[in-house]
This record gives sequence, structure tokens and C-alpha cells, in this order.
Amino acid sequence: MITRPTRRILHTADLHIAFLGDKGCQSLEAVVNAAIKSHADLLLIAGDLFDHNRVDDRLLEFVRAQFWRLPIPIVILPGNHDCLVPGSVFSKTEFWKNCRNLHILHQEQGETLDLPYLGISIWGKPIDTYAGDVHPMQGEPHSVDVGLWNIAVAHGYFIDTESPHFPSYHITEQEIAEHEWDYVALGHVPVFRCVSDNPVAYYSGSPTLAGTAALVDLDGKTGVHVVSCSL
Repeated sequence: MITRPTRRILHTADLHIAFLGDKGCQSLEAVVNAAIKSHADLLLIAGDLFDHNRVDDRLLEFVRAQFWRLPIPIVILPGNHDCLVPGSVFSKTEFWKNCRNLHILHQEQGETLDLPYLGISIWGKPIDTYAGDVHPMQGEPHSVDVGLWNIAVAHGYFIDTESPHFPSYHITEQEIAEHEWDYVALGHVPVFRCVSDNPVAYYSGSPTLAGTAALVDLDGKTGVHVVSCSL
């Protein structure tokens, strides 16, 4: 039997950074501080790091300086506010290349990022339009690596048995359950919330709006444990 390594993820989303010095900037500083203090092995941002794509260079330099404080991998999923449209903030590839340990999920149909040195594999599908019927977890892979912690990250509304209040960005119970994820990191809803125990799936809450993130412990013997982290 393969014993996977014990790892800790700080999962966050919906910082909605808009301009230099705003509350979103303060939230990013708080998130980085929390990742350092908690000895996280990975920072996972499940969409809407930025509030829009009209980001100036001074703000980008601030974000890069914050990321440089972390000696751990950072994985970003573009959300609906900072989606991958032409001219997206994440299309500034030369700028982001200068951020060490940074991984941005770019593939429109979803992509898998393996971090073998952490024993973690992450799948995510970025939002690539401002309009349309978007399904954040469609196009998932059909197999997982039993030797790694398998994480999915998605930005949208979890839809259970009730009729949805919103026309798009739906994430269904079936989409979460049909693959053997160890953890599903969700963004788009600003409050800390568990939506599934098997597999374990949580919204982290917005640091900017709710002052929380999710601290996720992956234990090779006892499984996945999630707590709200106050920022």
C-alpha cells in the first residue's frame, strides 16, 4: 500500500484585487502571512485573484513582490473576473515568468499539473469568457494517480437538489463525486463552506469579504482535514 506524504495547502479565492493599496492588496498580504505562519506546502488560489483584467503594472509589481515572499509553489486558477480573454492579466506571460514557483492554469479544456516533489496533482479548468454557459468542472480527467494527492480546483456555484438561482458557472454533485478526488478547492462563493464530505469539497471564503481562507491538511494515514483560517 502506498503511503502518501503529509502535506498542507492554504486554499484561498476571491481576493478581488482592483487597485494598489485596496483591501484586496491587504488580503493578499494576509494570505501570504498565513501561508508562512502555518508552514503551508502550497498556496492554491481558486479564481478571482483580481477583480478585473484592467490591471496596471504597479499593482502587478506589488503582487509579484508578495509572491516572492513565499518559498512554496503557488497555483492560480483564473476566475470569472480575471478570466482568460484576450488581454487578460494572465496573458502577460513574460511578467509572470519572473515569479518563482508560480503556476497558472491556462488550458481552456482543463489541465493537470503534477507536482511530484510534493506528491500532489492538481486539475483545473480556467474561466475563459465573460459570457456564455460556463461549466467549471466539465472536461475533467477520467483517471487519477493513486500515488499522489489528487486535487481539483474550480470556480463556480455548487448546485445541489435545489433549482439554481444563477444561469451559469454550475458545479454539480455528480461532477464533484464522479472522480476520486482527495480534495476539491472551490471559489466564487465568498463564505467558508463545506459542500461535500466524500470527496471533501470546500469553499475557502473570500479573504477580502469574509476574512477567511481554508487550511487543508493531507494526512497519509487519516485523510483530509479542513479548517477555516481567520486572516
